[in-house]
Amino acid sequence: MTAQLILPIEVEDQKSFDNFMDAPNQRLVVRLKQQFNQQLSAPEPQYLGVYLWGELGNGKSHLLAALVRSLPSSDVVQILRADNLKLRSRPGLIYILDDLEGFTTSLAAEQAFLTVLEKIKQQNALLLITASVPIRALALKLADLSSRLSAMEQFELLALNDAQKRAVLCQRAEKRGIELNEDILNWLFTHTSRELGLLLDLLDQLDVHSLAHKRKVTIPLIKSMLSAS
Repeated sequence: MTAQLILPIEVEDQKSFDNFMDAPNQRLVVRLKQQFNQQLSAPEPQYLGVYLWGELGNGKSHLLAALVRSLPSSDVVQILRADNLKLRSRPGLIYILDDLEGFTTSLAAEQAFLTVLEKIKQQNALLLITASVPIRALALKLADLSSRLSAMEQFELLALNDAQKRAVLCQRAEKRGIELNEDILNWLFTHTSRELGLLLDLLDQLDVHSLAHKRKVTIPLIKSMLSAS
């Protein structure tokens, strides 16, 4: 995969459907997979816009990375950036736009984005957009842009509960050879963020810290690492 494709989504081994906890979002994941497969297998692809929203930390970037990794080739997908909206000149592509709020920061930005939407539609491509809020909460200045987005299929990515977050954390820890007992989990959920993305980042840091100090992960080790940061 080229450098162009890995921004702003980091498509790495840790982000795949194998470790995506889809318990509250199973229907959504199945639907997105179907849409991607239909786009790639259709003899004459049709335009389809999908709007996926959910609060920060709900796993949108993980889901996008998993979808990209599931594709047979990186040549069929382009990840759009707010500072580079130039589209490829071929039909049937899949476009992914992560964090819509970064593309609608001004009236000029909205106008530029609306132009891109029209071009994508003319290409008969699939466009998957993510945002942290539903369309009605975007406070867009352009009525035409709001109308185009509202015409898309819209899905909410539901948050995991604490038990599901713990399961994800333990799964990631087990792959790294780290044992997270109930005391450690309780401490993490009491004294650190409950946002899954931040918890996973913390686990990555703990892995490095424990290896560097040749100590197993314990509550004192976590405290010492956090106090030193």
